[in-house]
Amino acid sequence: YAGVSLSRVSYEEEGRGTAKPTMISATLGKVINQNLAIEGRFGTGLSDDDLANGASDVAVDFFLGAYAKGILPLTPRIGLYGSAGVTYGDLSAGSGSLRFSGSDADFSYGIGADFVIGATTSINIEWARLFATSDYALDALSVGLNFKF
Repeated sequence: YAGVSLSRVSYEEEGRGTAKPTMISATLGKVINQNLAIEGRFGTGLSDDDLANGASDVAVDFFLGAYAKGILPLTPRIGLYGSAGVTYGDLSAGSGSLRFSGSDADFSYGIGADFVIGATTSINIEWARLFATSDYALDALSVGLNFKF
């Protein structure tokens, strides 16, 4: 399957507040059986957002991820899932022409639900923790569209 998702990201930095940039991502996955799939994802930022204190803005430059997805089918059209894997990404922050960029990789996990809307089409909603360090956390709330082939 392949898909596309739109995400509202929550970047929270200790003592500096929260920024909520947006990003778009593409997914390529393979269903192993009714309870397991593997996925690769690539995403890039669409917009940046200011930290709550207004001192700088934050943007997701890109991310790459590989995940295992455990699936719990509730009905033939609705399934819940949990995912776990590794995400590598690049974030940038700054004010005006002064920008800083940094890369990070971390264990990632999330939960979501798939809703079949056609013979080869489904929509999903997902929450994922992409990064968590002692300095910041990056979460994503996503809505997506997937196509089986």
